[in-house]
Amino acid sequence: MKKRNRKAYFSACDEDAVSPVVGVMLMLVVTIIIAAVVSGFAGGIVSTSQAAPSVSLDVSVSAGSSGASKYVVIENLGGDSLNTKDLRIISSFTCPDAVMKTSVSNAGKVVKHTIDGTLDPVEANDLVTDTAIVPDYPWTPQTTNNDDIVSTRTADRTFGTAVLSPGSSVQFDRSYFLGFPTDGNNYISEYGLAGNENAHVTIIHIPSGETIYDKDVVIAW
Repeated sequence: MKKRNRKAYFSACDEDAVSPVVGVMLMLVVTIIIAAVVSGFAGGIVSTSQAAPSVSLDVSVSAGSSGASKYVVIENLGGDSLNTKDLRIISSFTCPDAVMKTSVSNAGKVVKHTIDGTLDPVEANDLVTDTAIVPDYPWTPQTTNNDDIVSTRTADRTFGTAVLSPGSSVQFDRSYFLGFPTDGNNYISEYGLAGNENAHVTIIHIPSGETIYDKDVVIAW
């Protein structure tokens, strides 16, 4: 009987056993590397996103027809200070069917206006007027910023540079804020703004993407 080379036999067995182990180890290494890359990427996203501010806001819209009674005021009742450049304000007004027993010619139509603090307060980003040649004004949703309609209790500032600190407020001309003309009796019959109507106001903190105010506001006398 021919003798088998035991050394050669065991060497071949060793090689067959090592190959699967190496393969498994390589797979584990690749898995660990992928997990580390994904974890680092996710950690980077979390670290760069900004948390939503903790703040209590109040919004008031006046139905008055002259002077200081024509304004919209946003007040920081308490909490964090807000950079207005980080805010996007969306107002939505639906024309009622009738006011004071007068039918409204644009009943049921919606005016939607966004004031965006990230926009430069230049003429190109200003509110269009009903005298401008703009198709379907004011029913086309508007996104604007304006340099002459925002003030605080301490200083005149543009929206986008003012800081809304606790106890302070920013003030807007009502027509600018709502996005359509609100002065004169003819606008009552056109848009139905006579007082006690609702305007829906949403305020978004842009860096976090969180909504920090979202309510129906009564246009009150």
